[in-house]
Amino acid sequence: MKAETRGNMVRGRMKLVLLGGVLAALAILPAPAAPAGPVKVDLKLVIATDVSLSINDEEAQLQREGIAEVFLDPNVVKAIQSGALGMIAVAMLDWSSPNYDRVVLDWTIVEDEASATALAEKVRRIPRTPGNRTSISGALERGTLMLNESDNKIVATRKVIDVSGDGPNNDGISLQHIHDTTADNGVTVNGLPIMDETAEGYVPDLDKYYAACVVAGKGAFLVVVKRYKDFGAAMRHKLVLEISQNESQIKQALQDLQANPLLKKAAAADNGPAILRPAKTYPGGCDKYGGFGFGGY
Repeated sequence: MKAETRGNMVRGRMKLVLLGGVLAALAILPAPAAPAGPVKVDLKLVIATDVSLSINDEEAQLQREGIAEVFLDPNVVKAIQSGALGMIAVAMLDWSSPNYDRVVLDWTIVEDEASATALAEKVRRIPRTPGNRTSISGALERGTLMLNESDNKIVATRKVIDVSGDGPNNDGISLQHIHDTTADNGVTVNGLPIMDETAEGYVPDLDKYYAACVVAGKGAFLVVVKRYKDFGAAMRHKLVLEISQNESQIKQALQDLQANPLLKKAAAADNGPAILRPAKTYPGGCDKYGGFGFGGY
C-alpha cells in the first residue's frame, strides 16, 4: 500500500475518533432549559384606590396605611398559603379622572411572611398621586387592562379588582356600560365604599350605589367602611374572604346581620364590617352622577 494512501486512511480514522469524542461530550451536556412560562397564582388582584379631590391627605394616608397593615396580618398570610398554589399577585392603581390614573405598584408576588412584609413596606413608601374627579368607570377599565395584559407573565385562577372610594362616578365613560360588561368578562369587582359622615365627600347611600353599579362578577361583594380609621380592618376582612373564596363565611356574615337587628345597627354605625351583595338597580341609574359637565369630586 502506498504511503500516501496509508496516510489518508490514518487521518480519516483520527477524524472519526475526534468526531466520536465530540458527540460523546455533547451527549453528557445538560439539555438547554425550556423557556420559562408565566407564573401561576391563585389570585391576581388589583387594589384600586380613590385619590380624587374629595380625599384629603390624611384620608389618603389612612388608606395607604390600611393596605400596608393588611399584608402584615398573619391571618392574611395564612389565607394566601391556604390556596392551591399558595401565592397571589398584587398590583395597585391610584385612580380619579381617567387621565390621572397611575399604576403605583407593579405586579408583586406574595407567598409568605417575608414577601408580604416587603409588599407592606413598598406600599408605605408610595407617595400620594395627584387626583381630580371620580371616574369609577375609568378605574375598572384600567384595572381590567392590567389584569388581562399581564397574562403572558402571570396566570391566575381568579382575577379581582378591589375598588375603594368615597363617591359615585362623575367623570369618564358610562359606568352603567362598564358594569354591564364586567359581569361577563371573567373579572370579579369587589367594593369598599367609604361612608365616613365626618368626611367632606360623604354620600349617604353610597353602599347602595356600589352594590348596584360597581360590584360585579362571580361571588362579588362589598364591605362598607364607616370611618377612615377602620379602612384597614375592613380591607383585611374583605381580603381574607377574597383570597380564601370562603363563600360560607360570607353567607354566615350576611345571615348574622339579617338575623340580629342590634348587630346590624352596630355594624352600620360603628366598626362593623357590613357585608353586602350586588343589587339589581340604583334609583336614577348608575350614571345619575356621571359624565362630563356634572358637579362633584
